Amino acid sequence: MEKYNGLKLRPLFYSEISSSFMIYEIFHSHKKIAKEFLKNLFGLTIDNDITIIREKNYPRKGGIDIFLIFNSNGIKTVTLIEVKVHDYLSVKPGQIITYYEAAKEELGSDNVYFIFLTQFNKNNFSSKSEVIEPNSIREFEESKKKIPDKKIKHINWEEFHRFIDPYKDSLPREYVHILELQKTWMIAKSREDIELNTIDVGERDLSDYFSDIDIDIEKELLSFGDTQFKDKKEILTIDLIQCNKDQLDKILNVIKMFAVSNNVDINIKQVTRDETLLAAKDFLKSLSENEDSWDLLSFYSSLFNFVNNTDYLLLYGSGTRGFSIKVNIMKKGTISMCTLWTNKKIDFSIKR
Repeated sequence: MEKYNGLKLRPLFYSEISSSFMIYEIFHSHKKIAKEFLKNLFGLTIDNDITIIREKNYPRKGGIDIFLIFNSNGIKTVTLIEVKVHDYLSVKPGQIITYYEAAKEELGSDNVYFIFLTQFNKNNFSSKSEVIEPNSIREFEESKKKIPDKKIKHINWEEFHRFIDPYKDSLPREYVHILELQKTWMIAKSREDIELNTIDVGERDLSDYFSDIDIDIEKELLSFGDTQFKDKKEILTIDLIQCNKDQLDKILNVIKMFAVSNNVDINIKQVTRDETLLAAKDFLKSLSENEDSWDLLSFYSSLFNFVNNTDYLLLYGSGTRGFSIKVNIMKKGTISMCTLWTNKKIDFSIKR
């Protein structure tokens, strides 16, 4: 099969809907594969037919991506599949237990099983201090405290594709092609996400990255910030709520100054994800509702607009913890210029 650049397949699979629909189509039209999938994960046997529903909705709680209902040894049983392709962005705390309890309530019994299909699980993500742990792993580990081990499974996409491989000869060639494209994209995207969430733990200060900028922001431009040490880094933290307009303007100008450094690789283009843009819009909307926050609204909107219109800068984050601004430094890789936390504080890593 022809080889593809996985990241150029972003328009096809960036939405989680497309990947969940791919699984639904295969399971719906080849129910034998769906039955083998459940048997493989939980040891479940299915008496006769199996009903497969896509986007099963639970009022006021949300919708599960794939819903399977069947009889197993004469007992009515349900399996939920939640599909993620953005482990660092779209995983919501408490989502698993919310859907699991909703299914139990609707079914009237505890014969409910849950499959969490994500980029990363403990089988393909080793706990390394220099890489931020994906939200998917934290969400699964928290859910296991409330759901019996035998009723919940966390699998990654690599494991799903390994399961489906032996069945490809029985699938239409169009399905096989889509599977291969999705696999190619997922491998490339996961590699990219690991890079974006890697923390540089070396002893470097800002001058190592922005050697052409001969200004001590800690003592000169942003002296109103508070310096502290955490996670092996020297961090300059500024409480934006306490800043006046002049101080907010200084912070914005510092970010713009770093962004035009000669060390920044402007040839590496970045695309802020739709989920991040939506989260940024929601954050700005929340600021607009309080007149006392309008100075902050001006700061954040100017900053977000600057990053969004500078094609080599990346606004990254889901808004649940905050956002970071990432940039690629020539011969050094991607770093975070600053982190904007939801408590309206901003961090600059002076030494890392």
